[in-house]
Amino acid sequence: MKVAYILPISWGAIPHYTAELANAVSKYASVVVLKPKDYNTRLFSDNLKIIEAFEPLEFSRIRPITVFSPKNLLNFSSYRKVKLIEEERVDIVHFPELYPHATIFTFLYQIHKKMPVVVTLHSVRSLSHLLMMQSNLTYRAVSFITEITKRLLRPQRVIVQTRQHKEILVKRGIAPQRVNIIPQPIFTIFKNFETIKNGREVKENSVLLFGYLSPEKGIEDLIKATPLIARDVPNIKIIIAGEGDFTQYSKLIKDWSIFEVYNEYMPDEKVAELFNRAKVVVLPYRKSKGYSGSHSGVLSVALSYGKALIVTDVGQFEIIKDGVECLKIPPRNPQALAEAVVKILKDDKLRDSLSKNALKKAEELSPDNIAKMHVKVYEEVLNEWRKRNQN
Repeated sequence: MKVAYILPISWGAIPHYTAELANAVSKYASVVVLKPKDYNTRLFSDNLKIIEAFEPLEFSRIRPITVFSPKNLLNFSSYRKVKLIEEERVDIVHFPELYPHATIFTFLYQIHKKMPVVVTLHSVRSLSHLLMMQSNLTYRAVSFITEITKRLLRPQRVIVQTRQHKEILVKRGIAPQRVNIIPQPIFTIFKNFETIKNGREVKENSVLLFGYLSPEKGIEDLIKATPLIARDVPNIKIIIAGEGDFTQYSKLIKDWSIFEVYNEYMPDEKVAELFNRAKVVVLPYRKSKGYSGSHSGVLSVALSYGKALIVTDVGQFEIIKDGVECLKIPPRNPQALAEAVVKILKDDKLRDSLSKNALKKAEELSPDNIAKMHVKVYEEVLNEWRKRNQN
């Protein structure tokens, strides 16, 4: 079997997700990856074929107007090279996420009708949610265009990462048998870029909130919880790292000596450093009407490092158990968040137990195990495709 992954972007966690999956699948099938011409090539194994087909596009959620820059408009046409996939004679084409530039050309060339296509959707949004988002008009417009173009394709199979996502797609009219739930693999790639390895022997009382800084991530709740934590835990350090508009949160911070903020996109080496430093990783995500979120890439990294976890009881964290791999708290509850952080930092036995169980969960969600689940789906899709074309 020969599998092609079409990676259409250079930013965010999608390149890392694609690399983890493609590298692992290459043990069981021939793999080719079409991707932008960027540094992310270093994420991929030598066991697969890389085609640097696309000119990279620039995008910033803070300044989404950059998506319409002259450079992007010029480079957009390079995505017509998705057609190169036909020359590779692949059996399955897998989009690790859909974005307008690759999706539009895939639709124009009718690639989804010439060979079986599998699509992973990391988030499932309703159009009404996109119109009501708490963001500027340009970002909402870009998000709306992205969601509309996703619906141009009719893939043979859709892969989602939570039960909630499948339920939404089924209500949207997609047949249940066309939707598979496969969790995200843990992200092991960052360990390749480590310069400092502290592991579980970290001495500082550091709490990490990582990822794109949007209201749904519960940043405000962590900031409000900090004075309560500091009252009971000496030398507490709250690390917040990621892109996004931090202005609204800066105004809430009273004691900056407690905080360490990296308001930028984190290079792989810095990601490794921050997760090694953290004693606790918090994901106090909020529920948002019309948006079910996704299996968090931050969770995948934290599990790979065996970190004690605090998460909210929202759908995207259904794969980890309260009191086993994490402590679960209600969303929008700074008091509960503070109590959970203090509990973990002051109880070495509990922290060690959560850490060990996180590593066990990481083994369950290893790229190899997740790759085997994908290969099974590929085989089913390929058999269905062949039978249909024989009739």
